[in-house]
Amino acid sequence: MTAGYGVLVVRHPLLLGILAPTARWTLMVHLPPSLLFIHLGLYLILTILYMLAHRVLLRFPVSTAGSRRWAIGIVVGGWLLCSLVLLGLAPGGESHDLFDYLYRGRMAAEFGASPLALAPAEVPPAPYLAYITWRTVVDTYGPVWELASAGVASGVRVVLQAMGQWWGGSASCPDVWASCTMLIGYVTGYRLLAIGLAGASGWLIYDMLRRRRPAAALAGLGVWLWNPLLLVSSAGGAHNDFLMLALWIAAFWCFQRRQWLVGLLVLVLAAHVKLTALMLAPVFALWLVRQIGWRRASGIGLLALAVTIPLSWLLYAPFGGWDTLPRMLQERSLYVANSPHQLLYQWLYAQGWPGTTLHRWLIVWPSVIAGALAVGISAWSLGFRPRAVGQARKPLDDEQLWWTATVVCLVYLAVGSFWFQAWYMLWVLAPAALLPARPFTRTILPWLTFGALASNLAGEYLPLLQNEPIKRPQRTVAVVTAVWGPGLAAWVVSRFRHHKVSIKVIQ
Repeated sequence: MTAGYGVLVVRHPLLLGILAPTARWTLMVHLPPSLLFIHLGLYLILTILYMLAHRVLLRFPVSTAGSRRWAIGIVVGGWLLCSLVLLGLAPGGESHDLFDYLYRGRMAAEFGASPLALAPAEVPPAPYLAYITWRTVVDTYGPVWELASAGVASGVRVVLQAMGQWWGGSASCPDVWASCTMLIGYVTGYRLLAIGLAGASGWLIYDMLRRRRPAAALAGLGVWLWNPLLLVSSAGGAHNDFLMLALWIAAFWCFQRRQWLVGLLVLVLAAHVKLTALMLAPVFALWLVRQIGWRRASGIGLLALAVTIPLSWLLYAPFGGWDTLPRMLQERSLYVANSPHQLLYQWLYAQGWPGTTLHRWLIVWPSVIAGALAVGISAWSLGFRPRAVGQARKPLDDEQLWWTATVVCLVYLAVGSFWFQAWYMLWVLAPAALLPARPFTRTILPWLTFGALASNLAGEYLPLLQNEPIKRPQRTVAVVTAVWGPGLAAWVVSRFRHHKVSIKVIQ
């Protein structure tokens, strides 16, 4: 696997991505469009190796403390090695979000401008403006991320100054090499944050499984740390989703230890990274009711709400307060991308439907429907369903909570996400890693993450395979098919194999 990531880095080195502000992976190689199939083949090999490693870890004997430490060392060491190799990868082909992170982090840390109140175009231009994508909109994230981002920007500056590599001029890379050196430092800083958060999440996953199902703890750690999408998205893209996911997993960890109030507050912090973290609110709320009853759950919920309101106010205060929320929500909901909703939007718009109507039906309502489905799925999965009079509810264990969260995340991405990016599939991976022995985690999840990786390639390379300019609906069809096609195919194959086994048993 490390060699595979090394091939990716050799073809798309970091230096080329730094010297070309808007470079995509397709612009970094002088090869024919058939490179798409070479790149897809590389992801395919990495996915197959990941699945094989998963099966080995499920059967790996850890009967003694020494063998357990040795096995953990292999998993963690392999993850670190792959991550270190991927630090040399140009981020542009995976996403340009990393450049937006560092620019807005510097806005807060060095220029005293709030990324939640001001768009980059509304403040005096600073170095690296040419590298960012979202210049005219405020940041779409919460204050917990902005604090972390400003912390990384400040820390990188301290390190660069200590090394004598700080450039205080206004010129930007690629015009001045000193500025490029600084940019590499910022990119590395944000990547190290994502890698560290992925590692911390892995420790929490291992600790929960060691408590619930010790024999599967090693496999769960491998399912998380060795996933190709996780490695590319952390060491390559440095996405802030890893902060949200770390808090999600920490909430599971608290709930396993019956630290209900702390778990709810951790979930609140996750929502102050990205609001989409609230998709798991129905799961945690109904799980709490099942564990301690309506009366105690309501009391803890009210106490959590009483703490949340002043906490949220304090978090938002340095960035312009709650007054920044309306603009952020309005600007964020203007766009659809890489989803079935985008296909409908493009087709209906071409038929003459007004944009305001399409906005309501294809952006607002999908979120509402996903929320309703999250409540319904959680209620059904956690035992809130009609039953015979006098029949007691079955006791639930942690795995039911984790599985419910997995299903809710998957349904949200399929139904409620009008704006989809490849690394969002990590939202499914996070709770599924706690269920390493489940057929879904073994046979379907790897292909969902492969499809997510492939979707970026479909969007980039497909125009190069066409003699004529490709239309936007065609590109959207290719991306959506790439995202969901492999996982659906794996599900169909697994159901067919299950059906054949059932027939043999009956015979």
